[in-house]
Amino acid sequence: MVAFASVVVGGQDTTGGRNDGNELLPRCQAAIASLDKDTWKDTHESFSAGFCLGLVEGISYASPSVCPTKGVTLGQLERVLVKFLQDNPEQLNLNERELVVKALSKVFPCRSN
Repeated sequence: MVAFASVVVGGQDTTGGRNDGNELLPRCQAAIASLDKDTWKDTHESFSAGFCLGLVEGISYASPSVCPTKGVTLGQLERVLVKFLQDNPEQLNLNERELVVKALSKVFPCRSN
């Protein structure tokens, strides 16, 4: 979540981006690539990967709508998100945080007691 906090101040993106799925998808694809190869081609790719990893990890811990089962890895959460974004291009204009919650809660919903 640290990567997320360093980029967003007061709910506003300080990088000049849109904070939507159009920007999130390539960032998360870079994150999966970095998890698979344990290296980055440049600092932009490492920042993008870290941003997505931090966002997904933070939301998976903090959202009351997302309850990953025991043993689920960050890499699995990343792949769930990327698949959701690729399968729902009509939603890429939505806020990145909203998209992460939608994707993860669909696969890892919290069960009420």
